[in-house]
Amino acid sequence: MATPETGAHLTIRNARSEDAPAIREILNDAVEDGLATFETELRSLEDQRQRILAAEKDPRHPILVAELRNWICGLIAIEPHDERNALEDIGEVVVFVRRSFRSYGIGRQLMRVAMTEAARLGYRKLLGRVLADNRESLHLCQAVGWRVVGCHQQHARHKNRLRDVVVVECLLEPGRENA
Repeated sequence: MATPETGAHLTIRNARSEDAPAIREILNDAVEDGLATFETELRSLEDQRQRILAAEKDPRHPILVAELRNWICGLIAIEPHDERNALEDIGEVVVFVRRSFRSYGIGRQLMRVAMTEAARLGYRKLLGRVLADNRESLHLCQAVGWRVVGCHQQHARHKNRLRDVVVVECLLEPGRENA
């Protein structure tokens, strides 16, 4: 396996239905960890299959997976931020990396590919919302050129407590590689 300095050589591609079990496992680990998602309920396999199917039908909102030797080790999705006309060219990004693959540069590679793909799709900006105590995700965002916009205090109700949420953004130049 590669070191954090060299990064892993990955294949990053669109998610397929057969990726649903691996994606579900990664997301459910994040739910259990309580740092990387606002979700508190474990995701069912059928729900994950439906989300992949929806992404396949909507190319503006892809789910991309990082694959290393036929093993799904991370994912990133570009989700709608706001469907109103003036805001349709802003996407929201969620990124998850399998526990055993963290700190190897996979998140950075996923973020860079998503930024390039979003620019190709005509987005002008990507946003993210990160739980304030998730230092690893905040570091990841800053490492790939995102900036902290601000903090919503006591914003997300998560496991019977209110948590602060940091808003991050990345301005894109549509049609250009942004990584």
